[in-house]
Amino acid sequence: MPKVTDEYREARRDEIALAAIRCLERDGVRETSIADIVAESGLSTGAIYSHFTNKAELARYIVSRFLMVRLDELEADGLADVVVAPRDTLLAMLGVFTETGLSPALVVQFWGEAMVDAELKAEMARTAAKLGHALTIAVLPWARTRTGSRAEAARLAEQTARTLTALAQGYMANSAVFGRRDPAEYVESAASTLSA
Repeated sequence: MPKVTDEYREARRDEIALAAIRCLERDGVRETSIADIVAESGLSTGAIYSHFTNKAELARYIVSRFLMVRLDELEADGLADVVVAPRDTLLAMLGVFTETGLSPALVVQFWGEAMVDAELKAEMARTAAKLGHALTIAVLPWARTRTGSRAEAARLAEQTARTLTALAQGYMANSAVFGRRDPAEYVESAASTLSA
């Protein structure tokens, strides 16, 4: 029997994740079953379960495949001491929705389901912690240009990361309820509104 390569496994997981995203967006997180994903993907139940054991694991993969890659890039820039303004950091983070096709409504659905699913809630908490950490590191070089001490810069970076997270959540919730919004327009509108 030929050995399955890592590239093949990743491609298969992506195929399953994309089928799951279609189901989840169409039918909702609560109503989508593994059987629905099997039907959508055209793969066997065994093929699905050999990659994902439940929706929480699938959610983790979707978030890591689409969102975490961008967060890792932003964090790497921060670690390399690249100064990126918070506005540009937010725009880069929100760009994942237009570049990958990931739906903000799906993320909001995951949040809602996490309120009643302990495993999904734990996964969303891990994601939120990673988000806060990555954004803090991403904006730290910028914060250093604004303050005189390391402690003040760290505090400013942490506060700014929290605000960026709230603005990103606002974008996702607003897009989920009222329809997609262009991230650049959203960021520009938020910046001009807050500076008025």
